[in-house]
Amino acid sequence: MDDFRKEILEDEEFDLQSLLIGLVHLGTIFIICRACCCGAAPARPQPGPGGGVQVNSDALQQRKRIFTSYLLWLNPFIPAHHFYLDRPVHGLCAFWTVNFAGLGWLLDAILMPCYVRSFNNLRCAPEAPYDNSRRRLLCHLPLFMFGVLAIMLGLVVYLPVILHTLQVVDVDRIAAQTQVNPYELLGISKSATASEARAAYRSASLQWHPDRNPGCGKECEDKMSEITKAYELIKKRQAPPPPDRSWEGWMQAIVQDWKHVFEVFEGRS
Repeated sequence: MDDFRKEILEDEEFDLQSLLIGLVHLGTIFIICRACCCGAAPARPQPGPGGGVQVNSDALQQRKRIFTSYLLWLNPFIPAHHFYLDRPVHGLCAFWTVNFAGLGWLLDAILMPCYVRSFNNLRCAPEAPYDNSRRRLLCHLPLFMFGVLAIMLGLVVYLPVILHTLQVVDVDRIAAQTQVNPYELLGISKSATASEARAAYRSASLQWHPDRNPGCGKECEDKMSEITKAYELIKKRQAPPPPDRSWEGWMQAIVQDWKHVFEVFEGRS
């Protein structure tokens, strides 16, 4: 009987939690819809009894340009055109849903004239001038895109090195196919010279060579294999790049580093 009552109480608690979560979702949807569709337009100055109100054109809300809106729309990942047209809720929804899997991006291309016309009619006076965003955007957008491309290219080239430096991924261990880091295996630092690496390799080889350890068997053979792999990797890292190295070889080295990174994350998953 007590177990039955306990189950009933647990079911009631679960139903209450589900109800609260549902109410929160409904409230969020209502707030978004109200912000999107029910925003009040700013009040325009009303003419006084003696005639119209004289307002300086510089003080008026500038009209938005459709050319600027389409230019910002060209980036499908960052919905900047929504923020330009003072539609922050639409912009945030489009950003977090990746423009509704691309469908919202295509729909914006069709509805863009309506967006611009709605903003200009609701928030701008008929005599308000257009903003100068077109000139600024044509000057700043190429610089911005160049900066973004440079950052992306830098991440592609140097991210494996950064992860290796932060000890998130041990690229050297994966490249050498050893159980531990090659430098730790030979007992040297990463700044060691070629002569120091060679001396450490000889010392470890003399210690673990099967001929010097009768009866050691497979343990010494495996240890010698690890030591040899570690030394080959260190020797390759310390060797200067060949003078006739092509862009193809450079790209292959980058692809190889990324393969090592993916191997680590696949192993962790």
